[in-house]
Amino acid sequence: MRIFSFIILSLAFVVQPCIAYGTAPEIERFVISGTRTAKLLSDSAVDVNVIAGDVLAQISQGTVAQALNFIPGVVITRSSKDGYNIQMQGFDSDHVLVLLDSQPLISPSGSSVDLDQINANNIEQIEVLRGASSVLYGSSAMGGVINIITKKNRESGVKISYEVSNYQGNEIAGDEISHLAKINVSSTILGWQTTADLLVIDDAGFDYQPETVIQDAASLEKKFAKLSASRSFYNIDTKLSYQFFKEDKNRPTASIPGQKTVISYLSNVEQQQFNVGLVGEQQMWKINARYITHDESSGQSNSTRETEISLAEIDGQNVWTLGGNEIVAGFVLHQGQLDQIKPAGKVIEINDESRESAEAYVQANWNIAKHQVLAGVRMQHDADFGWHHAMRLSGLVNLSAASNQLQWRMGVGESYRVPNLKERFYTFDHSNLGYMVLGNENLSPETAISFNSSITYNTSIWQDSADLVIHLNGHYSDTDSLIETVIDAQESASTGLSIYTYENIANAKISGFDASFDVSLNQWRYQFNYSYLDSENDAGKRLTARPRHQIKSNLQYNFEQQQIDIIAYLVYQADEAIPDDYLSEDVNDYLLVNMAINQQITHSLSWRLGVDNIFDQHKDSNATAKRAFDVRPISSRKIYAGISYQF
Repeated sequence: MRIFSFIILSLAFVVQPCIAYGTAPEIERFVISGTRTAKLLSDSAVDVNVIAGDVLAQISQGTVAQALNFIPGVVITRSSKDGYNIQMQGFDSDHVLVLLDSQPLISPSGSSVDLDQINANNIEQIEVLRGASSVLYGSSAMGGVINIITKKNRESGVKISYEVSNYQGNEIAGDEISHLAKINVSSTILGWQTTADLLVIDDAGFDYQPETVIQDAASLEKKFAKLSASRSFYNIDTKLSYQFFKEDKNRPTASIPGQKTVISYLSNVEQQQFNVGLVGEQQMWKINARYITHDESSGQSNSTRETEISLAEIDGQNVWTLGGNEIVAGFVLHQGQLDQIKPAGKVIEINDESRESAEAYVQANWNIAKHQVLAGVRMQHDADFGWHHAMRLSGLVNLSAASNQLQWRMGVGESYRVPNLKERFYTFDHSNLGYMVLGNENLSPETAISFNSSITYNTSIWQDSADLVIHLNGHYSDTDSLIETVIDAQESASTGLSIYTYENIANAKISGFDASFDVSLNQWRYQFNYSYLDSENDAGKRLTARPRHQIKSNLQYNFEQQQIDIIAYLVYQADEAIPDDYLSEDVNDYLLVNMAINQQITHSLSWRLGVDNIFDQHKDSNATAKRAFDVRPISSRKIYAGISYQF
């Protein structure tokens, strides 16, 4: 009954303030994720949700992790390694592709994508593409795509931002304040439009039980720098960029009895990326090459592992148009390499394992009266697993005479995912956290057939004083050989740890729906989303780590004269399946409530103040030791304040 109480309270919350204020029509946005070409959202045959950059700026001036937690239907959890796990339509991080300007982010050390490396201050919009997306984006896009689009052609100038925060009530003595600093510089030098971005994070971490040695969230330092330059030669845009990322993490996890020695989980990462791109006139064709190196030393301080990962990729695309119809075709050449060494004893655990693949795709978009049809196919040859393919058919039907008032979108398609090097060979030895995850060289590729159908209704209400958008989406996926982490009961019993290994599930079925509405007025905006998910394997057993219910709701208000924006939003999740290695169920639902205030004092100066996790909902620090299931996140109440200045 608790979940229905939340729904009723949320609905009642919006009724009163939405009567007395006028509204301005919202500007329609262009999206690129559904077709890889710029289209008005109302003309996209694929269902794409868009979160605008100005809304994201109200939520977070820091990194993108807070912003993604705001998106309906997306489940964001902080992993025990302090990264972030992303889930969408029942598919986990390995099956949801996160893109930055249409290029995949890599997460070499696990499923947890490091969202902290993305500067939320530089985001134009986030596009969320749900459902099978392998036709355009290949392996790892079975559950959908999150495309983070950054701002282009920034005006010359310098922007400086600084933020301090405190994990109130859970701070670590002697290191109570966290810092975040950003510098963004744009200028034109010798005809090249250049930008430089620097992001520095000094996070103090937090601890639920100060009297123990163990800390719940690591203290860490992250430095992210990006240099980019672009210039047009003979109607061809040349783009160059270099990115550097460094992370140092330290989390005390245990002490040796009778000694003062403290064992910590350590992670030291250095990652570099080089990009070269060419874009033709009106973006009718483009080609891009990138090379990434990732060096990591991680593990317990008395037993670390050193990992070296490299990735090289070339991709290209061409667009043909004829009478309003469009054909997009492209290719991707990919090569990845993984080495892993345990310095103690100089043990080589993974020796020069590599993966190569070649992919090609084509997709056609037809305009039929006021409707759209989209059809595409992708072929991939993998050096270890041979040929794979995916086909998809999508359509848009305008059901009302008024433009875009009532639209029906549907899509059916195949998707696939080839096991990555991590799942086949990597060893996650987190004995200090109570578990290990072991690779499995015998894994098979995953495949799925998915169906999505959505209805979008736009109208004016209350005598044209407000705009209302209602969105309903249903989805169903039938997957074969789905890769999951499965507990090894025999090894767990003999070691006293939770020993997991990657295994293929013969068949799994995932289904659910999302229902949302959005009310916009001149100064008010209210959004509400409810998501339901059901998933089970071929034995009829529910898949773990997937909440059956999720509610996301937010209320925004703008004091126009004072240029103050206030936003309050909540996330509620409930009813996950309990894994076999737990002895009891303690907590199986939680509510997070956040609030942020932003003010633009002058054209150049702004300030912000916010509280995340107001009620300090977090996992019981003793839950793991008790083998008790506690679904609440590793989180803390955090108060932050910041200031930004544009020169």
